Amino acid sequence: MKRSLLNKYLVKPLAALAFLGVVTGLSGHLGGPLLAAVKNAAEPKVEYDARAAKKSPLVNPHEQFSDEGVILWESCLVCHTNLPDIKVEKSIRDAKLRFAEDLDMLCRNCHVVKPHPAVEGVGPAMMQMKAPDHLIKPSRDIALNIRLSMKEVQTILPLDPSTGKILCVTCHNPHERGLVRGRHDTGADTFARLRTPGLDICQYCHRK
Repeated sequence: MKRSLLNKYLVKPLAALAFLGVVTGLSGHLGGPLLAAVKNAAEPKVEYDARAAKKSPLVNPHEQFSDEGVILWESCLVCHTNLPDIKVEKSIRDAKLRFAEDLDMLCRNCHVVKPHPAVEGVGPAMMQMKAPDHLIKPSRDIALNIRLSMKEVQTILPLDPSTGKILCVTCHNPHERGLVRGRHDTGADTFARLRTPGLDICQYCHRK
């Protein structure tokens, strides 16, 4: 018998029967895996969705404007549990933030740095000193200095609303310039985003 006739009358029919047996479960243990393979092959491939990618947790929360100057609201949702309404949420007490039980985790989940300024050499005047832990509730005198500084300089130095402790955002502005107006904008897009208009951040709390 010629090869073409063998293929037509024997090989192809047997292959068709074997496939039918797989689909109907008549081919024993091979039926399940092969049926799953056939099913998966029939499913359409998921195309890359750029809009969905922008909403992924991999977005940089500090990039809050597009190149065209449009607010990237998905960046807000990395730290906020809602889209903030700046007309209503005017302070850290009003903001609905993630990790409410430990707000510093908002920063520490991305920024793996040594505790500071509780490290040696925090500034020219303290090169040989080690500053104590600052992520604590400030003393009465320090709290008074903070209030005086906010009156003298157009800035804010927010504390943890539930504990009164100093936070990473007490000294560092997490927002991009122009997103939140007024005092809240001070220090945005500067070196280390320190909430200081060219002054030593230490002097806001430690007056000489």
